[in-house]
Amino acid sequence: MSGGVQNHGFKGLSVGAMRAPCFLQGDGGWNRIVWVPKEIKLEIADAIPEEVYDRIATEEDAIDAADLEVWLREKKHPVVEKYWKDSKPVSLKIPMPNQPWEDEMWEDKS
Repeated sequence: MSGGVQNHGFKGLSVGAMRAPCFLQGDGGWNRIVWVPKEIKLEIADAIPEEVYDRIATEEDAIDAADLEVWLREKKHPVVEKYWKDSKPVSLKIPMPNQPWEDEMWEDKS
């Protein structure tokens, strides 16, 4: 949880936003979503495209990154083919919460 603080790599949003036709459109939409809590997935089932619904994991499918990686490959989730390199997740160089991006470290903040 972000706790109300803006952090790199975390996008807090409402259930209503997840129902919007343009949900994360610029980032690949539902094809980029790999895990959602089961309760929310059931609540928004009508908004998730049928072709990707069964390929989005919940806490019943994977509880850690290693399990999720295996599960996504088994389900042939679109993220594996479209966004992974050589069938492996590509690590993003994202700073820790409340830390600046590398190029921001050298900017004059005065």
